[in-house]
Amino acid sequence: MKVYCLLVLLLALLFLACSEKTDDNSLAAKFDSLLLVQKESWDLPGLALGIIKNDEIVYAQAFGVQGIDTNAPLTVRSVFHMASVSKPFVATAIMQLVEDGKVELDGRLIDYVPYFEMADERYKTITIRQILNHTSGIPDVEDYEWHKPQYDDRAAERYARSFVDVYLDFDPGTQYSYSNAAFDILANVISEASGMTFEEYMKKNIFEPTGMKNSTFFKPEVPEELVTKPHVLGDSFQIAISKVYPYNRRHAPSSTLHSNVEDMMKWARVNLNRGVINGNRIYSESSYDLLTHAQVKAKGRDSVCLSWFVNRVGNYRVLNHGGADDGYLTDFAFIPGMNAALVMMANNDFYWSGDASKILLQQLVLERVEKKWQIPIHYKLKDYILDEGIEKCKSVFFEEKRYNPDKYVFEGWYLDEFGYQLLDRGYHNEALDIFQFHVSQEPNNATWTESVAEAYLALGDSKKAIEWYQKAIEINPEQAYSKTKLVKLIANDK
Repeated sequence: MKVYCLLVLLLALLFLACSEKTDDNSLAAKFDSLLLVQKESWDLPGLALGIIKNDEIVYAQAFGVQGIDTNAPLTVRSVFHMASVSKPFVATAIMQLVEDGKVELDGRLIDYVPYFEMADERYKTITIRQILNHTSGIPDVEDYEWHKPQYDDRAAERYARSFVDVYLDFDPGTQYSYSNAAFDILANVISEASGMTFEEYMKKNIFEPTGMKNSTFFKPEVPEELVTKPHVLGDSFQIAISKVYPYNRRHAPSSTLHSNVEDMMKWARVNLNRGVINGNRIYSESSYDLLTHAQVKAKGRDSVCLSWFVNRVGNYRVLNHGGADDGYLTDFAFIPGMNAALVMMANNDFYWSGDASKILLQQLVLERVEKKWQIPIHYKLKDYILDEGIEKCKSVFFEEKRYNPDKYVFEGWYLDEFGYQLLDRGYHNEALDIFQFHVSQEPNNATWTESVAEAYLALGDSKKAIEWYQKAIEINPEQAYSKTKLVKLIANDK
């Protein structure tokens, strides 16, 4: 599952330096300006943001439409698919069951889900804690089957029973590896321990006592007038409503939370108040400590708690979880030391800004902007590649680089991503053109060189593919993927 949601996590930087003398109108104006720039730059269908500080909602706004088919206006009540923002809710439910004595955090998964089996014996040692901190070794989901969703009450159990031929990636507890699949099996833990379906338990024990009236893990419960539509870049790179909606009860715990700004502000209160809202205790203070205690250092990422990711921004500790699925991007973060939290929801999956954190830090903390908002250059090139070809793309690339160097990001993986977007849509020759152009700009990058080989492979030219995989290995002798592909291709040619 993709994780492009840097924008919202880093909007948290605002709270690190907002002085008491900053009035709410000024705060709202800053956010309005920043979000509108992003919406217009990316031509986003919809973008919603909520911010709470000192138990008061200081910002709640939505821009755009619920779907481009109806143009129904987006509001703070509009319901979004929240993707992986689901996971901290599931971890909270597990801690409730721990408090009730129905689950042990270090208890074995098979003690609660005896029908769960894998292809090697190591699975028998997997604990609930290891699933919550992503050290179980269970491989991630390969296909969510959004195109053929299951809605019945047995969907989660069937998924848990589907691992009999799957091997663990490593010994449980020895490494970190993000696994949506592992979280999905927790639906069965919650169901078996509580005697309810997973969705029913979440409704009765989290959403209802918290007052989250329009939140659910069961998509059919979402009021039709509040439903947002998932937007993607279509086959010709136009903004389109996704042909599939990201929903399947097989993957409820990892992905299918549906919520809105209003409800997520209540969830923020629960976490900022260490488990309490409106006099209702959702979970104990000891559970809060366990949920937010860093347990694992993720490679290339922040520390991992029980589902939450944690880092430090300035002098403050930030806990967050982002989400990304077909047609949606979301993020939720809370800052205990500032008594502040925020949530962002976008009904598309192509929105991203690599400079978001820097801009927000400069604009909202340093109160100056040293670098403007920038958009990956491929987002502009997509408008030309199919109709006018690579030469037009090159011309636009160099023209923008010369005259608008602050508007776009030209280096990095953006062109590579664009090439794979073309490959995914069946435009193999155009993908090859983009990959080769990328290599001409950064000739010493083994990964970009490897992508040229992938395009040739898609075109059925194995000899050229071999040649470019070899070039990638010459640049970087440790280029593992190229080595693997090369061995297979040479073997097939013999």
